[in-house]
Amino acid sequence: MFYLFVLILSTCALVYEFLLSTLSSYLIWNSVLQFSLTIWLFLSWIWAWSFLSRFVKNPQKVFFFSEITLWILWGFSMVIIKFIYAYFFNYLIVFYVFYFLVVIIIWALVWFEIPILWNLVASKDNNIDDKKTFKNVISDVFTYDYIWAIFATFMFPFVLLPFLWLTYTALLLGFFNILIAILFIYQKEIRIYYIENKILFKYSIFLVIILTFYFIWGFFIKNNFENFWDHFFYKEPVVFQAQSKYQNIVITKRWDDIRLLLDWHLQFLSLDEKRYHNSLWSLPESIILNDKTKNNILILWGWDWMLARNVIETFWKNNFKITLVDIDKTMTDTAKTNNILSSLNKKSLLNPNVSVINMDAFRFLSDKKRENIFEWYDIIIADFTDPRDVWIAKLYSREFYLILKNVLKNPWIFVTQSWNAFFAKESFWCINKTLSSVFNEKDYSIIPYKTYIPSFWDWGFNAVIKWGLNLNNFYKNDLVNTKFDKDYIVDMSKININTIESSSIINYFRDWRKRFNL
Repeated sequence: MFYLFVLILSTCALVYEFLLSTLSSYLIWNSVLQFSLTIWLFLSWIWAWSFLSRFVKNPQKVFFFSEITLWILWGFSMVIIKFIYAYFFNYLIVFYVFYFLVVIIIWALVWFEIPILWNLVASKDNNIDDKKTFKNVISDVFTYDYIWAIFATFMFPFVLLPFLWLTYTALLLGFFNILIAILFIYQKEIRIYYIENKILFKYSIFLVIILTFYFIWGFFIKNNFENFWDHFFYKEPVVFQAQSKYQNIVITKRWDDIRLLLDWHLQFLSLDEKRYHNSLWSLPESIILNDKTKNNILILWGWDWMLARNVIETFWKNNFKITLVDIDKTMTDTAKTNNILSSLNKKSLLNPNVSVINMDAFRFLSDKKRENIFEWYDIIIADFTDPRDVWIAKLYSREFYLILKNVLKNPWIFVTQSWNAFFAKESFWCINKTLSSVFNEKDYSIIPYKTYIPSFWDWGFNAVIKWGLNLNNFYKNDLVNTKFDKDYIVDMSKININTIESSSIINYFRDWRKRFNL
């Protein structure tokens, strides 16, 4: 039975390591840093907790109350950490102190569990005296401890996170701690110990019963906890929430104010989203008005379908083809089936000229299997999200633009969103410089421009065109501005090109968020 405890506890510990890392990545972004910090806290103090476990004089009692304490910490830690973030999000140092404190306490208890179990298994009460049996016990404990790391690593991204989300998964882990506490008391050797301490035995049984009901109650009121936190954090009523394999999806609505948030960060506001999407589409549209033969369009991401809506409105009855590539099927399906989003995008997904491919954009453009069905695109528009992680930053890399260059049909247009042109100007000009390093021949034109969007201030875009396309309509558009005064300019000699190997854009992105406390 003790080996079963080792198996369950090691699985729970690894899953909870993923939970804490994922939650902090959602809240603060920069997943590499968050996972590294959490794993560092998890591993760096193994020696300390393992060493201190040898001084435990009463392993039965310590193990039992460790399981109870872990249940309390694990069961509602996701909700508590989110509340702390919502309250102190302008003071990240306070959040980090609290987060580190929770992590250290949890790992202290986790790293007490296995050595204490080892002491119980190897104790004289279990008749383990000879060296051969002693070695077997060591081997068995570590075998059960590590082999289920494979199971936990598979279960978290493919089962637990998509279906149970963060809070339910934490509650499930707490259930296993209660289960182990109950089974632990009724082990023969442990039961003898507790019967000899009748008051402690009765107290332990009472505590397990109370916490079991607490656990069941937690599952039933979990949504109330989440709704209360959502109201506290989002301020507007939440009308839709889902968790995909890649991100947390939330839609809020108050009167005509509709907002979409991914991983708790605003993506668009319905009151001014048209200014953004019209700006993203303005340059291709200005050319198409004179030449509607440029009708094969590739949209990378654009999962809300607003951009596809604009393209369809431009072509109207003319022949055209839109291919939208987005990795998250849950998000694209939501944009199709959710009444709120589908009303905003005018049900563009139902247009027979639109096709959806749920695949990573980098893989889509570089996939060798596509050579037999290779397409050339007249227009490519990249509507990627912020480069908070390396897997998104690669979509702004020199390598990505080199691949993209090979799938465009002459003459062609490429446009990418490029963040805030004023507050995040280093990121904006990093994209511009990276594009210039790829499209550097004389027949290419790179056009940086910006648009004022109330929700996001001056938002930036970078466009690349090949050959002498007529841009008169674009420059006459009052929505866009191609002039940058000194407050928007940076020293380009100090701006690095973004590559897969050196993701400079992540550092620029992180710096501007710190600078303006965002």
